Amino acid sequence: MNKRGSEKYYKLTLITEKGAEEYLPEEIYKYAKKGIWIEEDITTGIIKCYPEDIASFLRVLKDSGFKIKGLTIEEEEIPDYSEITKRYFKTITVCGIKIVPPWTKNKPVSSIIIEPGMAFGTGRHESTKIMMKLMQRIDFKNKDVMDMGCGSGILAIYASMLGAERVVAVDNDPDAVLSAKKNIDLNGLGNIDIVCANINDIRGLSNIILANLDIRTFQKYGENIKNRIKREGLIIISGILRKEKKQAFKEFEDFKCIAEECKNAWTGMILKPVS
Repeated sequence: MNKRGSEKYYKLTLITEKGAEEYLPEEIYKYAKKGIWIEEDITTGIIKCYPEDIASFLRVLKDSGFKIKGLTIEEEEIPDYSEITKRYFKTITVCGIKIVPPWTKNKPVSSIIIEPGMAFGTGRHESTKIMMKLMQRIDFKNKDVMDMGCGSGILAIYASMLGAERVVAVDNDPDAVLSAKKNIDLNGLGNIDIVCANINDIRGLSNIILANLDIRTFQKYGENIKNRIKREGLIIISGILRKEKKQAFKEFEDFKCIAEECKNAWTGMILKPVS
């Protein structure tokens, strides 16, 4: 922080092929907790973020196989980080629900308030949109719901809006848990409990499980996820690429897919135990 109270930030701008930003690994959000903003022009995708650890951010991108055409790093002095979020965050509509930042005036009745840049789940990622679309197909009224890997809490909040009686939002990232708590409070919801835990440490059963994760997490914790569902319950999964669908489904061989939703490179499914 300099003598005038401005803090220095490093802005990372990545140039990719148009549409390539859809393949951003979810893990990358852990290294850009202040937010990731995606823009497009006619031929390219532009990703802007302010990672605290640029080296780790780029390492995760490289390990994931994500292709970059160009990269710039710029130092900025910003008096208040909220200026960055206000500069880039725009209201979007997902499944008829407006996703709005806290500073929005005259918020629509059907809206979810999300503090942008705090954790994965501002409604912009394709997998979040897929999850919300699949959730619309299910009756949540009076159901117990568990959101595994809740990130910002957006899916837990949406489950509550859809009529869930009780929601347990779980994440192993303390920063994500704090983010979810703030967003839940912003939306004035009292039926969501937040737990900081690993998936294999979770206890209790739910009617509906929400799991917007990634293929590696499904492969590691698939059995734990299945063990948390009540008889006749449902699991909604996403965070997987279309090409990973068969790999993911191997973890749920004793389940059947009753609905599927795809958006660009991503897919999601509603799974039901085989009786």
